[in-house]
Amino acid sequence: MFNIPETEKKIRSKISSYKSSLNREKKTYGQISDGGGKRYLLFCLYFVLNDLKKSEDYFNWYLNEFTDDVGEPIQKLCWAISLHRMNRDSEAKQMLCNLMLSNLYVIPFVIGQEFNKIDMWHSSNYEAPDFVEYIPQEVIENIKESELIWIRDLYESFEFRRVRKRYIEIYHELQNTNEVKKRSKLLNESHRLGELLS
Repeated sequence: MFNIPETEKKIRSKISSYKSSLNREKKTYGQISDGGGKRYLLFCLYFVLNDLKKSEDYFNWYLNEFTDDVGEPIQKLCWAISLHRMNRDSEAKQMLCNLMLSNLYVIPFVIGQEFNKIDMWHSSNYEAPDFVEYIPQEVIENIKESELIWIRDLYESFEFRRVRKRYIEIYHELQNTNEVKKRSKLLNESHRLGELLS
């Protein structure tokens, strides 16, 4: 479990330390591998800090530095809400959908809905139900009631329900499919599901 510092000063210090470490790695090796996942933890720190300008600068840096990175669910939770706070609601909606498809349990957990493990293939621990235990309490505490309503409304919308239903169908089928060509076709479809949002 990642513990977020209690004071703004300590959060800013942690941010500075992580960014220096990532930049040092780039300078030394010519690229950033970031085995410790600092690039994801920075999303949590900026979210709790709620400095939208610094957050936006970091998002742009991340997108430029990690062009092929698929990300992880807690990062996407913080990113989606931060975009919503910036009034970038089209991007926020897309990121919330990306979050939902990266872990089907995070949104129900955040909005206080009960959930059970879904009968489908879970390709990594990022997708498992118990991943919600890794969400820092400080992140949960810094989600406003209006933001919970925004998340809930989108999660329960026809668009999100349609995408979620098909995603579950695909990964249920993958659980019982070994044929390579069929698995590839299903996975390709699952990767395009977010594009179904209008």
